[in-house]
Amino acid sequence: MNEDMHGAALIDRVRERGWPTCEAPDLDEPVPVAPEVLDRLTLPGGRPLPPSLRRWLAFDGSWLAAVGWYDDPAEPRFGDRGLGATAEWMYGDDGTAGMFAGFEKLLPAVCLPLVGGCDSRRLLYLGSPDSTGEYPVLVTDTDDLAYVAVMYPGLDVYLADLAEVIDLDFDDYTSLASHPEYAGRMAEHAENTELGPDGLEFPDLDWLD
Repeated sequence: MNEDMHGAALIDRVRERGWPTCEAPDLDEPVPVAPEVLDRLTLPGGRPLPPSLRRWLAFDGSWLAAVGWYDDPAEPRFGDRGLGATAEWMYGDDGTAGMFAGFEKLLPAVCLPLVGGCDSRRLLYLGSPDSTGEYPVLVTDTDDLAYVAVMYPGLDVYLADLAEVIDLDFDDYTSLASHPEYAGRMAEHAENTELGPDGLEFPDLDWLD
């Protein structure tokens, strides 16, 4: 494993590179979270922050506030929304959220919204971390049937892709499952979430009944 391609080290590269994309935040004046706040900050349930998130918040707390994670960028307090409520927040109340709520028996953990996509949205899923301590970024899609899959192995890779620090090719949402650097972590999350390497559509949940 190339450590520069994962976790806090990858976030350091993002911070050095800057934000060239239209979806990336304007961080000319980042708002760092104070060290004493970071030291007591935990995920819902009291779990430690993933390395990428801790390193990112030490740089800036404003963008994740802007995308809906919390209200105060200087004093983050993560919410407790599940997948259905997060989908309603991202897509609006158009009936789509109800289908994603149907996934909650499989994916019961807290979800935190991210930017990206039109019919699709991305979110950080706080289920089980991988061997590097990172949580998966899932994609949700409403183009035909409600669909959920592991798209990135962590916030580290998601932010690096957004900032164009690493060159990732997506033929489909789950392309990183065969990426030489990220396949291992993607496989961990595919197993932990039970979404598998290709993700699941809403009708695939019949086996949960």
